[in-house]
Amino acid sequence: MCTKYGKVKSIRFRSVAFSEMLPRKVAYITGKFHSQRDSCNAYVEFTSEEAAVKAVELNGAMFQEKHIRVDRADNSQGRDMKRTVFVGNLDFATQEEELWSHFGSCGEIENVRVVRDRKTNIGKGFAYVQFVDRTSVALALKLHDTELNSRKVRVERGSEKAIKEKQEAAAAAAAPKKKASVTAILESTRSAKGDKPSTKKRRTARSKEFSDKREAGPGARGGRGGSRGGRGGSSRGGRGGSSRGGRGGSSRGGRTKRT
Repeated sequence: MCTKYGKVKSIRFRSVAFSEMLPRKVAYITGKFHSQRDSCNAYVEFTSEEAAVKAVELNGAMFQEKHIRVDRADNSQGRDMKRTVFVGNLDFATQEEELWSHFGSCGEIENVRVVRDRKTNIGKGFAYVQFVDRTSVALALKLHDTELNSRKVRVERGSEKAIKEKQEAAAAAAAPKKKASVTAILESTRSAKGDKPSTKKRRTARSKEFSDKREAGPGARGGRGGSRGGRGGSSRGGRGGSSRGGRGGSSRGGRTKRT
């Protein structure tokens, strides 16, 4: 099937669904395959890039009674959301072929992608259908609320912004509302205590005050009368002396001079 486009270097199969939550290698050896999932993904590596580009034309072709989706592994083609519809409320067991049949009357389909869980490969309940022509989207929107596998499907335009907004709104509605955050509780506790500054803040304030006094010089640390002086002295003086003097002496003198 692929060899007509060029020499194939390797083929790797991925996204195989298993019936039990076992390590993938163990589940593969023991044959624990899912009974309702008979399709998987594969990576075909060519020896030249030109062959890989040509092989993309196989997209939408029938293989083993199924439409295959073929695109570049580097995802360089992207998805044109203006030609795409979002299909929600699907049964988890919905297959791609069922969507091909359900939307086939709207116009030529380019590809169908059912979003699946990465571990179990089971559908998450929504998919994207991309058409070849943009006018097919209007016809596909008319299938909103139609039944597929006994469920009414939700069909909307595949705008990335609209889908993102809806998913964010649904996540916000589903998230439990918190009664009070930790920050609010701490703030209320501080208010009840008079909003006193913490020990760290008081220690910082004292250190700053001490630094300011040191920068101001020795005069800022003076006593009542002079610079670190006594009650009536000038510099560290006593009550009546001049420089560290006693009560009546001059310099470190006593009461009277002894002879």
